[in-house]
Amino acid sequence: MDHPATASQPYPWRLFGLLLIAAILSALSVIPIVADMLAAMIAKVEVPNVPLPLLIAVGAVQNLAILALIVGLGLKLSLSLGLRAPLLESWIGTSEVKEVSSTSMRRTLTPALLTGVAIGIVLLIALLALVPRLPNLPFVIAARLPVWKRFLVCFYGGIYEELLTRLFLLSLIAWIANRSWRKTAPALSNSAFWFANVLAAILFGLGHLPSTSLFMPITPLVVAAALLLNGVAGIAFGYLYRKRGLEAAMIAHFTADFVIYVLGPALLKR
Repeated sequence: MDHPATASQPYPWRLFGLLLIAAILSALSVIPIVADMLAAMIAKVEVPNVPLPLLIAVGAVQNLAILALIVGLGLKLSLSLGLRAPLLESWIGTSEVKEVSSTSMRRTLTPALLTGVAIGIVLLIALLALVPRLPNLPFVIAARLPVWKRFLVCFYGGIYEELLTRLFLLSLIAWIANRSWRKTAPALSNSAFWFANVLAAILFGLGHLPSTSLFMPITPLVVAAALLLNGVAGIAFGYLYRKRGLEAAMIAHFTADFVIYVLGPALLKR
């Protein structure tokens, strides 16, 4: 999978547009569940003395700019390192392979689905074991909400979080490490990749703590759980990103979230 882009290759604007649209839609998919989970807190927030349409417009422009930066820079860095989105590139005609074969689909879907199911089951078992000690886990709160809202949030994890953590963050760290450790060789080294993969997974785990703090105190157990559970998942998704492409990481993440948030609540004791 590691085939660095040459300097003569044009920037893949169609792939950028597709991923940016996916990022926007996946960011919107989290709104229904967040609105329910944070309803009491939102009601207490003082509205600033600014017209609401203006406030929404400013927020939308700001977030769109951030998403464009994440996708645009992440895509440029990832392609320079040979980290690709092979199915999407073939589909929109930006790669040498103009048609997605059934073999390439299986090479992406099979490991992605198997990894997602395995990670989802492992994390679900761990969460269920933590519930007696951490009854206010976001997982428990989300379990009380309608299934369609829990299903929508899987797109947030599978698309938005993968674009942010794998496409952008992992690629950025790997690019910096690769440039530092291999002054001339353009190909991504194993050491640079694994350094980036582990560090991105740690940051992925820590990134869940601010939202968790809205529901429960951040204790050493909460930090350890966030780092271990999200870290294991992040490393697995990062490995898929390198070996099978960005789509494999997205599908695996979506599948794991589906197991946890859509199927998992049925196992909670009411």
